[in-house]
Amino acid sequence: MNNPGIDLEIWKQLREKWTKLDASGHELKVDFQLIAHPTEKNNILAIDVVQHIDGEPITETVQRTAGEAYATLGIAGLSMEQLVQALKQMMHEGYRQAKYKDMELSVTMSPTSATSGELQGILAMADAPVQSHIVVNYRYYYVLNALREKMIESTGDTWKQVRAVYRPDELEFYFEY
Repeated sequence: MNNPGIDLEIWKQLREKWTKLDASGHELKVDFQLIAHPTEKNNILAIDVVQHIDGEPITETVQRTAGEAYATLGIAGLSMEQLVQALKQMMHEGYRQAKYKDMELSVTMSPTSATSGELQGILAMADAPVQSHIVVNYRYYYVLNALREKMIESTGDTWKQVRAVYRPDELEFYFEY
Protein backbone atom coordinates (compact mmCIF):
# COMPACT_ATOMS: atom_id res chain seq x y z
CA MET A 1 0.00 0.00 0.00
CA ASN A 2 1.22 3.48 -0.82
CA ASN A 3 1.77 5.20 2.51
CA PRO A 4 0.85 8.92 2.26
CA GLY A 5 2.94 9.88 5.29
CA ILE A 6 0.95 7.81 7.77
CA ASP A 7 2.91 6.38 10.71
CA LEU A 8 4.10 2.88 9.77
CA GLU A 9 3.89 1.75 13.40
CA ILE A 10 0.10 2.05 13.24
CA TRP A 11 0.01 -0.17 10.14
CA LYS A 12 2.15 -2.74 11.94
CA GLN A 13 -0.28 -2.70 14.90
CA LEU A 14 -3.25 -3.17 12.57
CA ARG A 15 -1.55 -6.02 10.69
CA GLU A 16 -0.76 -7.76 13.98
CA LYS A 17 -4.36 -7.31 15.15
CA TRP A 18 -5.72 -8.76 11.90
CA THR A 19 -3.30 -11.71 12.04
CA LYS A 20 -4.50 -12.55 15.57
CA LEU A 21 -8.15 -12.21 14.60
CA ASP A 22 -7.66 -14.44 11.56
CA ALA A 23 -5.79 -17.05 13.62
CA SER A 24 -8.66 -17.04 16.14
CA GLY A 25 -11.18 -17.81 13.39
CA HIS A 26 -12.85 -14.40 13.23
CA GLU A 27 -14.36 -13.25 9.97
CA LEU A 28 -12.58 -10.09 8.83
CA LYS A 29 -13.15 -7.69 5.97
CA VAL A 30 -11.26 -4.39 5.71
CA ASP A 31 -12.13 -1.33 3.64
CA PHE A 32 -10.01 1.79 3.27
CA GLN A 33 -11.40 5.28 2.76
CA LEU A 34 -8.94 8.07 2.02
CA ILE A 35 -9.82 11.49 3.40
CA ALA A 36 -8.34 14.15 1.14
CA HIS A 37 -8.14 17.88 1.64
CA PRO A 38 -11.24 19.35 -0.07
CA THR A 39 -9.29 21.49 -2.52
CA GLU A 40 -6.08 19.45 -2.77
CA LYS A 41 -7.15 15.95 -3.79
CA ASN A 42 -3.60 14.54 -3.60
CA ASN A 43 -3.24 15.80 -0.02
CA ILE A 44 -4.40 12.81 2.06
CA LEU A 45 -5.10 14.00 5.60
CA ALA A 46 -6.30 10.71 7.06
CA ILE A 47 -7.45 7.19 6.28
CA ASP A 48 -10.50 5.46 7.70
CA VAL A 49 -9.70 1.77 8.04
CA VAL A 50 -13.16 0.19 8.35
CA GLN A 51 -12.74 -3.27 9.85
CA HIS A 52 -15.77 -5.54 9.71
CA ILE A 53 -15.00 -8.05 12.47
CA ASP A 54 -17.60 -10.82 12.58
CA GLY A 55 -19.93 -8.39 10.80
CA GLU A 56 -19.47 -5.55 13.29
CA PRO A 57 -17.80 -2.40 11.93
CA ILE A 58 -14.95 -0.82 13.83
CA THR A 59 -13.26 2.18 12.23
CA GLU A 60 -9.64 3.06 12.87
CA THR A 61 -9.02 6.63 11.77
CA VAL A 62 -5.35 7.24 11.08
CA GLN A 63 -4.31 10.85 10.59
CA ARG A 64 -1.08 11.85 8.94
CA THR A 65 -0.15 14.58 11.42
CA ALA A 66 -1.85 15.14 14.77
CA GLY A 67 -4.52 17.85 14.45
CA GLU A 68 -3.65 18.68 10.85
CA ALA A 69 -7.24 18.38 9.59
CA TYR A 70 -8.84 20.47 12.37
CA ALA A 71 -8.83 23.66 10.27
CA THR A 72 -10.10 21.81 7.21
CA LEU A 73 -13.00 20.38 9.24
CA GLY A 74 -13.77 23.76 10.83
CA ILE A 75 -13.00 22.69 14.40
CA ALA A 76 -9.63 24.38 14.93
CA GLY A 77 -9.75 26.74 17.88
CA LEU A 78 -13.25 25.74 19.00
CA SER A 79 -13.96 25.76 22.72
CA MET A 80 -14.96 22.61 24.58
CA GLU A 81 -18.60 23.78 24.53
CA GLN A 82 -18.49 24.41 20.77
CA LEU A 83 -16.96 20.96 20.17
CA VAL A 84 -19.73 19.38 22.26
CA GLN A 85 -22.33 21.20 20.16
CA ALA A 86 -20.64 20.05 16.93
CA LEU A 87 -20.65 16.46 18.20
CA LYS A 88 -24.28 16.76 19.26
CA GLN A 89 -25.22 17.86 15.72
CA MET A 90 -23.26 14.97 14.18
CA MET A 91 -24.85 12.49 16.58
CA HIS A 92 -28.30 13.86 15.73
CA GLU A 93 -27.61 13.18 12.05
CA GLY A 94 -26.44 9.64 12.88
CA TYR A 95 -29.47 9.11 15.11
CA ARG A 96 -31.76 9.73 12.15
CA GLN A 97 -30.73 6.22 10.98
CA ALA A 98 -32.69 4.77 13.93
CA LYS A 99 -35.74 2.73 13.00
CA TYR A 100 -37.40 3.48 16.31
CA LYS A 101 -37.38 6.81 18.09
CA ASP A 102 -36.74 5.29 21.54
CA MET A 103 -33.24 4.22 20.50
CA GLU A 104 -29.98 5.82 21.52
CA LEU A 105 -26.82 6.32 19.49
CA SER A 106 -23.57 5.47 21.19
CA VAL A 107 -20.17 6.30 19.68
CA THR A 108 -17.07 5.03 21.45
CA MET A 109 -13.58 6.34 20.68
CA SER A 110 -10.37 4.81 21.98
CA PRO A 111 -7.11 6.53 21.05
CA THR A 112 -4.56 3.98 19.83
CA SER A 113 -1.70 6.42 19.26
CA ALA A 114 -1.06 10.15 19.01
CA THR A 115 -2.35 10.06 15.44
CA SER A 116 -5.04 7.37 15.45
CA GLY A 117 -8.10 6.12 17.26
CA GLU A 118 -10.67 3.36 17.08
CA LEU A 119 -14.36 4.19 16.68
CA GLN A 120 -17.47 2.08 17.13
CA GLY A 121 -21.08 3.19 16.66
CA ILE A 122 -24.14 1.41 18.02
CA LEU A 123 -27.83 2.19 17.78
CA ALA A 124 -29.57 0.49 20.71
CA MET A 125 -32.96 0.31 22.35
CA ALA A 126 -32.78 1.91 25.79
CA ASP A 127 -34.61 -0.87 27.65
CA ALA A 128 -34.16 -3.88 25.36
CA PRO A 129 -31.26 -5.97 24.02
CA VAL A 130 -31.90 -4.73 20.46
CA GLN A 131 -28.89 -3.07 18.87
CA SER A 132 -27.42 -2.39 15.47
CA HIS A 133 -23.78 -1.56 14.72
CA ILE A 134 -23.24 1.34 12.34
CA VAL A 135 -20.16 2.63 10.55
CA VAL A 136 -18.86 5.91 11.96
CA ASN A 137 -16.21 7.95 10.23
CA TYR A 138 -13.29 10.29 10.72
CA ARG A 139 -15.48 13.26 11.65
CA TYR A 140 -16.43 11.60 14.93
CA TYR A 141 -12.79 10.76 15.59
CA TYR A 142 -11.57 14.31 15.00
CA VAL A 143 -14.23 15.97 17.18
CA LEU A 144 -13.81 13.44 19.99
CA ASN A 145 -10.03 13.71 19.74
CA ALA A 146 -10.20 17.52 19.87
CA LEU A 147 -12.41 17.19 22.97
CA ARG A 148 -9.85 14.82 24.47
CA GLU A 149 -7.09 17.34 23.86
CA LYS A 150 -9.16 20.12 25.49
CA MET A 151 -9.77 17.87 28.50
CA ILE A 152 -6.05 17.16 28.85
CA GLU A 153 -5.37 20.92 28.71
CA SER A 154 -7.96 21.75 31.37
CA THR A 155 -7.65 18.81 33.79
CA GLY A 156 -4.40 17.08 32.95
CA ASP A 157 -6.33 13.79 32.88
CA THR A 158 -6.05 11.44 29.96
CA TRP A 159 -8.45 8.60 29.30
CA LYS A 160 -8.41 5.27 27.53
CA GLN A 161 -11.88 5.57 26.08
CA VAL A 162 -14.83 7.93 25.79
CA ARG A 163 -18.37 6.95 24.94
CA ALA A 164 -20.80 9.62 23.79
CA VAL A 165 -24.47 8.63 24.09
CA TYR A 166 -27.11 10.59 22.22
CA ARG A 167 -30.83 10.57 22.85
CA PRO A 168 -33.01 13.25 21.24
CA ASP A 169 -31.63 16.59 22.43
CA GLU A 170 -29.46 14.96 25.10
CA LEU A 171 -25.77 14.06 24.94
CA GLU A 172 -23.90 12.32 27.75
CA PHE A 173 -20.24 11.35 28.04
CA TYR A 174 -18.74 8.36 29.83
CA PHE A 175 -14.98 8.25 30.35
CA GLU A 176 -12.72 5.31 31.18
CA TYR A 177 -9.41 6.31 32.72
